[in-house]
Amino acid sequence: MSQDDDGFLEFTSPPAVASPCVGICRMRADGLCEGCGRTLGEIAEWSLATDERRREILERLARSGS
Repeated sequence: MSQDDDGFLEFTSPPAVASPCVGICRMRADGLCEGCGRTLGEIAEWSLATDERRREILERLARSGS
Protein backbone atom coordinates (compact mmCIF):
# COMPACT_ATOMS: atom_id res chain seq x y z
CA MET A 1 0.00 0.00 0.00
CA SER A 2 1.36 3.45 -0.89
CA GLN A 3 0.12 7.01 -1.11
CA ASP A 4 -0.23 8.50 -4.59
CA ASP A 5 -0.04 12.16 -5.71
CA ASP A 6 -3.60 13.03 -4.69
CA GLY A 7 -3.04 11.84 -1.12
CA PHE A 8 -5.20 8.74 -1.38
CA LEU A 9 -3.88 5.31 -0.55
CA GLU A 10 -3.13 3.10 -3.49
CA PHE A 11 -3.37 -0.67 -3.11
CA THR A 12 -0.86 -2.79 -4.95
CA SER A 13 -1.26 -6.42 -5.91
CA PRO A 14 0.80 -9.04 -4.13
CA PRO A 15 3.67 -10.40 -6.19
CA ALA A 16 2.75 -13.17 -8.60
CA VAL A 17 5.65 -15.32 -7.39
CA ALA A 18 5.59 -16.03 -3.66
CA SER A 19 8.70 -16.31 -1.52
CA PRO A 20 9.95 -19.82 -0.75
CA CYS A 21 10.73 -18.73 2.83
CA VAL A 22 9.44 -21.19 5.44
CA GLY A 23 10.63 -19.23 8.48
CA ILE A 24 13.71 -21.38 9.22
CA CYS A 25 16.32 -18.72 8.54
CA ARG A 26 19.73 -20.19 9.30
CA MET A 27 22.65 -20.18 6.90
CA ARG A 28 24.43 -23.51 6.47
CA ALA A 29 28.18 -23.93 5.97
CA ASP A 30 27.61 -24.28 2.20
CA GLY A 31 26.13 -20.76 2.06
CA LEU A 32 22.51 -21.80 1.61
CA CYS A 33 19.57 -21.11 3.90
CA GLU A 34 18.54 -24.18 5.88
CA GLY A 35 14.86 -23.41 5.38
CA CYS A 36 14.47 -22.31 1.76
CA GLY A 37 17.80 -23.20 0.13
CA ARG A 38 18.49 -19.70 -1.22
CA THR A 39 21.83 -17.93 -1.01
CA LEU A 40 22.16 -14.76 1.05
CA GLY A 41 22.31 -12.79 -2.20
CA GLU A 42 19.08 -14.36 -3.45
CA ILE A 43 17.35 -13.63 -0.15
CA ALA A 44 18.55 -10.01 -0.21
CA GLU A 45 17.42 -9.38 -3.78
CA TRP A 46 14.04 -11.14 -3.49
CA SER A 47 11.93 -8.14 -2.42
CA LEU A 48 13.05 -6.06 -5.43
CA ALA A 49 13.40 -8.90 -7.94
CA THR A 50 11.16 -9.17 -10.97
CA ASP A 51 8.83 -12.15 -11.20
CA GLU A 52 11.11 -13.48 -13.95
CA ARG A 53 14.13 -13.37 -11.64
CA ARG A 54 12.11 -14.96 -8.83
CA ARG A 55 11.18 -17.82 -11.16
CA GLU A 56 14.88 -18.28 -12.03
CA ILE A 57 15.68 -18.61 -8.33
CA LEU A 58 12.83 -21.08 -7.80
CA GLU A 59 14.00 -23.13 -10.80
CA ARG A 60 17.51 -23.32 -9.33
CA LEU A 61 16.02 -24.47 -6.04
CA ALA A 62 14.01 -27.17 -7.83
CA ARG A 63 17.08 -28.38 -9.76
CA SER A 64 19.19 -28.54 -6.61
CA GLY A 65 16.50 -30.30 -4.61
CA SER A 66 16.36 -27.54 -1.99
